[in-house]
Amino acid sequence: MRVWQRSLWGIALGTVLLLAASLVQAAEFTATMVTKAGGVEIPGKIYVKENKVRNEVQAGGQTSIHILRPDKKVVWIIIPQQKAYVEMPITHTAQQKMLPLTEDQKAKMKKVGTETINGYACDKYETTMSHQGKPMQVFTWVATDLGVPIKIVSEDGSFSMEYKDIKPGQVADSLFDVPQDYKKMQLPFAMPPSK
Repeated sequence: MRVWQRSLWGIALGTVLLLAASLVQAAEFTATMVTKAGGVEIPGKIYVKENKVRNEVQAGGQTSIHILRPDKKVVWIIIPQQKAYVEMPITHTAQQKMLPLTEDQKAKMKKVGTETINGYACDKYETTMSHQGKPMQVFTWVATDLGVPIKIVSEDGSFSMEYKDIKPGQVADSLFDVPQDYKKMQLPFAMPPSK
């Protein structure tokens, strides 16, 4: 796997985990997701059902799918081109390391206003996250109806994520499971289990 693909997958996984950390109510919807990082726009699709999240990302002509299942304490990275997947555990320590917004950090988020984003009334927050060991100021717009962030922008503009074409409604449970005929594998960039 190429280094830039690993980087994009890392961004996508980080985005999924960031959103999952911020779920505050039982939302159920699908949306188009546009992530921009390092001058590259990464198109994708997001599916949310309660605390389960599926994120599909197109990068380099290939599709990467991340499924976050807090109920099973795992994240699955699915590689459709190879009919394979990687499983990473979500332990308490791993959550603290991977999730930009811990409960303590959420408590420190400063509400700086309200805005309407893509037709949704949002509370706008400012917070500081750690990115590659350095503090980064981030603005987050949380849709009050959905209870999830639908837009995230770093103060320096180096990263942004936004949900567009949000469609509330039922999402199939099967989207949050690994296809039965997919083979479990290990990749060099898979995170080691944390305790």
